[in-house]
Amino acid sequence: MSVRIDFDVEMRTRDNVTLRSDIYLPISDAPVPAIVLRTPYNKSIRRVKLGGFDPVTAAANGYAFVIQDVRGRWASDGEYVPISRIEGPDGYDCIEWVAAQPWCDGNVGMVGVSYESLAQFMAAEEQPPHLRAIVPEYSGDSRSSFMRLDSIMVGWAAHQAADWLKKKIAVGEAAPEDMKVVAEAMRDPQATARHLPLDDMPLMKVGALFSYEQMIDLLRKAAGVRWDRIRVPALMVGGWYDIDPVGVGRFFSALRSHGATPASRTDTAIVWGPWEHGIPFPNLGERFFGLMASADVKQLSALYSAFFDRHLRGASTVVPTATYFVMGVNEWREADSWPPANVQWRSYYLGSSGKANSLEGDGRLTPTRPPRPEADRYDYDPASPVPSFGGRYYRLGGSLAGPYDQRRVEIRPDVLVYTSDAVEAPLEMIGDCKLRLYAVTSAVDTDFVAKVCDVDKTGLSHNITDGMLRAKWRRGFDEPELLEPGRIYEFAIELGPIAHVFLPGHRIRVQITSSAFPCFDRNMNTGHREGSDTAGIIAHQEIWHGGDCPSRLDLQVTG
Repeated sequence: MSVRIDFDVEMRTRDNVTLRSDIYLPISDAPVPAIVLRTPYNKSIRRVKLGGFDPVTAAANGYAFVIQDVRGRWASDGEYVPISRIEGPDGYDCIEWVAAQPWCDGNVGMVGVSYESLAQFMAAEEQPPHLRAIVPEYSGDSRSSFMRLDSIMVGWAAHQAADWLKKKIAVGEAAPEDMKVVAEAMRDPQATARHLPLDDMPLMKVGALFSYEQMIDLLRKAAGVRWDRIRVPALMVGGWYDIDPVGVGRFFSALRSHGATPASRTDTAIVWGPWEHGIPFPNLGERFFGLMASADVKQLSALYSAFFDRHLRGASTVVPTATYFVMGVNEWREADSWPPANVQWRSYYLGSSGKANSLEGDGRLTPTRPPRPEADRYDYDPASPVPSFGGRYYRLGGSLAGPYDQRRVEIRPDVLVYTSDAVEAPLEMIGDCKLRLYAVTSAVDTDFVAKVCDVDKTGLSHNITDGMLRAKWRRGFDEPELLEPGRIYEFAIELGPIAHVFLPGHRIRVQITSSAFPCFDRNMNTGHREGSDTAGIIAHQEIWHGGDCPSRLDLQVTG
């Protein structure tokens, strides 16, 4: 089917701001359904396919595809405020404007990655009458994804600032020298993230990045999807090495449980791949997952088509509730639920004689709880953080996501290492995963970082999943509470969801430490306002296990 492209088509919002779109139209005598992508990342660049629907393919298949720059970005007018609730009303206006066009038959869907997925949820909450379905890709919870000033946030902010600052310079509200600050942060975001205090980094001085306090306030206002207002089904897409698969899984479960209509509850589906943030390629970190891991080879776009055909065209196509890639055996599977119905919880307990420090220590991971309590100890010094290699990262931060040999960090004395016996039969870890940790610290606030690794027969230790908890936010971001030094606390570190098979002869390993820089910004251990410290203090950490302190790895396995 032939395709026509109309550039910079103008639309007026309810408050009279002009937003501009590029529209890809099939040459057709009849109106067609439409798919909308609203982006802060430049509509001209977002024409490129990254695994889902690209506009030309969609139009060739009989869909109109509308890519709109959000308010204040690129070709659109107005003032841009990141992750603002204005994306809800603007999204509503866009959807209803598209539905009213003569080339549209009144059925509209949405698609988009990351920020674009959060814009979809905000629009869906407004309940535009002609919205039929959404495809949020690599979304996650904005609070857990961005409530940190690490190299990822620095790189993202610098990338965002280029367009914003160019407009400010044009009207005399910024100096050309400010662009050099942005360029330097884009060149080396990790060096920028090392600046102390964080709130005094040059990016903030030129207005390209919010202070920690401002960012927390902004995200608190923006966060919290009202699931009981979403009337349309969603096809969620996530990656095992994405920034926040925990948030993707949480969103999927919430919509399946609390959506406003039977369709939003029963027709919402999810796809999990061995991918990083927005990039569904088969090679990641130091591993190659096989060509079938590629979104193109898997024909992810065909799954999108089936989903949109069902909800925008009324087709009888069937989309599995869960489509997921199992690492270790490198194969795709489908299920009627996520997690699959045949999983059960299993616990592996931490144990040692008090010397689990590094690979040379005596840390053990066992299916039975050690009878007597014991503690492993290490010091966390913010001036010498444990470096992060791979994991749930985003390349804008200056490194790569994915599995890497973690012996690089397991040699350090401030990393506790607990390893199981070799498994005798394949152990399928499918579903959620969390670490229950009994810990004592000398600080009023600190971090705990955990990783689960697969150790093969040669001793190579690849990270499977990871997570971090900032202690003051252990009750949630809306209930910060400092610690009482010397008191034992129980912490829960979310590590799932995941799908991985430990093959015979392989071992399960858990790492525990208090930093992973630059993947997470360093906790200064002072309890002061985030971003204000020029230096940190050393925290003396104790991890208790056994007896009435059953620190353990809880994971779901097929059984």
